[in-house]
Amino acid sequence: MEIALENIWHSYDGSTYVLKNINLIFKEPGIYILIGPNGSGKTTLLKILSLIIKPSKGNVLVDGKDFWSTSDEEKSLIRRNIVFVHDKPTLLRGSARYNIELGLKLREVKKEDDVIEFASRYGLEEALDKPVHKLSSGQAKTVSILRALLLKPKILALDEPFTFLDNTRVKLLIEDILDMVRNGSIIVIATHYMYKDLEVISNKIVEIVNGEISISSSK
Repeated sequence: MEIALENIWHSYDGSTYVLKNINLIFKEPGIYILIGPNGSGKTTLLKILSLIIKPSKGNVLVDGKDFWSTSDEEKSLIRRNIVFVHDKPTLLRGSARYNIELGLKLREVKKEDDVIEFASRYGLEEALDKPVHKLSSGQAKTVSILRALLLKPKILALDEPFTFLDNTRVKLLIEDILDMVRNGSIIVIATHYMYKDLEVISNKIVEIVNGEISISSSK
């Protein structure tokens, strides 16, 4: 799966642009890093890449086709291959288990064994039946990430994924996204802090400053 952003501009109020003249292509499986300070436009860029919001100007091409010109049915089919994880955990009322399984249920996929395996791997097994309002910040963030990992999307967009995670979970997450890459996935991570482990394994690092690409480097 390939997504190309061509001359992307975006404004929320119709006058001030939070993204300006963005040209990026995500083609090969790998890890792509968007780095920049808070307010630089990273989250907006991730949402446009994830086909959540339509840019004010420019084209979003999915496998060469203009996504926003396709039918509603085509849009739905394409979006099933992309998962976006917010920087702050977005959880519904209910247990941790319910929230982890939610994506699978919506896509009518049964992977109960995988849920237990992932929860155990991330030290969350004993918290599976806890209501989400009783979870720690780290547990809540882990729940939102596990929900995405279980879907094994072709494109996974992570907004500040390491916030609230301890070092053990950070290392586990890096291991798991590397495993996804080996299976053909594209991982796009927005962060304001570059982890050394992440820098070494990334395909491309793009620095965003004031809504524009400041530096773009590939390996």
